[in-house]
Amino acid sequence: MKNKNVIEFAKIISGIFSNKEQALDNPKNFAHIQIHIRPLFFKTYQCFAFYSEQRYQHDIWNPYRQSINKLSHEKEIFILSNHKVEGQERLTGGALDISLLDNISKCKLYKKSGCSMHFRERNPGNFSGTIEPGCKCYIQYGKVKTYVNSEVKVNKNCLIAKDSGYDIETDKKIWGSEFGPLIFKKIDNFDCFINENWDRSSI
Repeated sequence: MKNKNVIEFAKIISGIFSNKEQALDNPKNFAHIQIHIRPLFFKTYQCFAFYSEQRYQHDIWNPYRQSINKLSHEKEIFILSNHKVEGQERLTGGALDISLLDNISKCKLYKKSGCSMHFRERNPGNFSGTIEPGCKCYIQYGKVKTYVNSEVKVNKNCLIAKDSGYDIETDKKIWGSEFGPLIFKKIDNFDCFINENWDRSSI
């Protein structure tokens, strides 16, 4: 089987993740969030890719983050590139209703320069990821232009994420959790989808 390592990593990184327990234990400091990372057919972009949505559980049809992530493998690094979708509102809810993604290949994509995540396997089945070097993944936060620092740990059971933003002029932290990382448990996976569609499409 080709791309065995990529496929195994894809099974780990994809799925539905929820921090419900964290939010219930500490509702003052942590909102209840779900992340959906859904594999797309290989033929959609002629590469391994995902459609992802991130949203508050109380407002499931209004995700605050939507993207296409393309997966590649260079030496020992798994690279998830980040792409904005033109007219992404047409895809809203696609993580729940996959029929909304039928024409996703017709949507124009814009790669977010400097915003790819680089993952390495630290020990079997456990991966650590950081944003690519260079501090050039920018987000405008009010009137301040910031660069993003992201750290992710993931295995087949959970995903732990910490994002923060820093002033590009002073390196002062401008945004990000003051109470520690978000801790998500995987509540559903897409292993069967990947086996049935990615393998056959990549032969």
